[in-house]
Amino acid sequence: MASDLIGFDLFTLKGDPVSRAVAVLRIARQQVRLAYGDTESWRLEAVLSAIEDEIGGCLGRIANAMDSDAADQQASGKATAQRQAELPLRAA
Repeated sequence: MASDLIGFDLFTLKGDPVSRAVAVLRIARQQVRLAYGDTESWRLEAVLSAIEDEIGGCLGRIANAMDSDAADQQASGKATAQRQAELPLRAA
C-alpha cells in the first residue's frame, strides 16, 4: 500500500484555515468516491461508503456552524459593524 503513494497529485490550498479544511474534506470525499467505484470487495465498499458518509456529515456540521455563527453575528449587530468598518473612509 505505501508504495502506491509515490505519485502524488499536487494542489494548493488558499484562504483561511476553515476554508482550507473544507477544501481538503471535499477532496477526500471525492477520492473515497473514486476508490469506491474502483474496488471489487464488498467489505471495502462498505467501509468506503461509511467514510464518505462521515466526511459528508463533517462538511454539513461545518456549514451549519458557519450559518449559525453568521446568524448570531447578524442578530447581535456585529455584522453591521463589521460591514461599516470595511467601508472606505470618505473625506469630509
